[in-house]
Amino acid sequence: MDQNIQKMRAAPAAPRRYDGQAGNPLYDPAQGGHYGASASIAAQGHAPDPQLFTGSWQNVNQGLTGNYRDILNTYWQQQVTKLETDEHDYKLHQLPLARIKKVMKADPEVKMISAEAPILFAKGCDIFITELTMRAWIHAEENKRRTLQRSDIASALSKSDMFDFLIDIVPREEAHPHKRATGQNAPVQSSGPVPPGGMPQQVHASHPMAPPDYGMGQHMQQQDDFRQSNMYANPDPVYAQQQMFDQSYQAYPTMAQQQMYAVNPRAQDPSAADAQAYRHEEADADAEGEREDFGP
Repeated sequence: MDQNIQKMRAAPAAPRRYDGQAGNPLYDPAQGGHYGASASIAAQGHAPDPQLFTGSWQNVNQGLTGNYRDILNTYWQQQVTKLETDEHDYKLHQLPLARIKKVMKADPEVKMISAEAPILFAKGCDIFITELTMRAWIHAEENKRRTLQRSDIASALSKSDMFDFLIDIVPREEAHPHKRATGQNAPVQSSGPVPPGGMPQQVHASHPMAPPDYGMGQHMQQQDDFRQSNMYANPDPVYAQQQMFDQSYQAYPTMAQQQMYAVNPRAQDPSAADAQAYRHEEADADAEGEREDFGP
């Protein structure tokens, strides 16, 4: 007798059905989706007992506490009850079965696929996507945001051991994005328009300066410095005295300074002079003959 009482006490309570009957709340996904329906039931105090999710179900609410744990427990309780009690139309699916079959056939060891296998995979993928979205949305709400980001999904994956197989797709480092530290002297690009062919200007942060002294002496000294300063610096005296061209590229008289080699003059050949005279006389004779032959 005592053993039966202990078994009854140790036995967990029967799961509640959220069908809106017998005082049970109604699970209505039309009111904010699965997250809104689960949050509404959990807020009313009708969330299932966390002790129900033990054994193979212990990872259902892993990494969650408080109200967020009750929301996810309510969703899983609704899905389990619906799969066990409701009648299903196996012609309607949330995901295309042809795509699931193609992925399954990618394994070379798979020879044949039964008709029920893609249906189970389609439902499993539907639950997986919904749960991961709810976990990511919980992380977004904790950070006061209304838009899901990649870091939210990465944080949701890091809180449960069920998602360890996705470590190669979404690394755990992305769950805690590092902010880029901007140094005090880091250049900042100007937001103004850049002209065609121009380079974007960079505005450098000003260096810290000591507070100025408002004494009259300092202002007078600064005024003198301002008057004495020029817009352009004076040229270096070394470069001012340097000539534009080298000495070797001056005018022609400098060529006389170059060393000339003496050349001995050759004596004139008397025969060469006679030959030139002969040729000159011959040319004159030819000219006279032409005038005689073709003259008037």
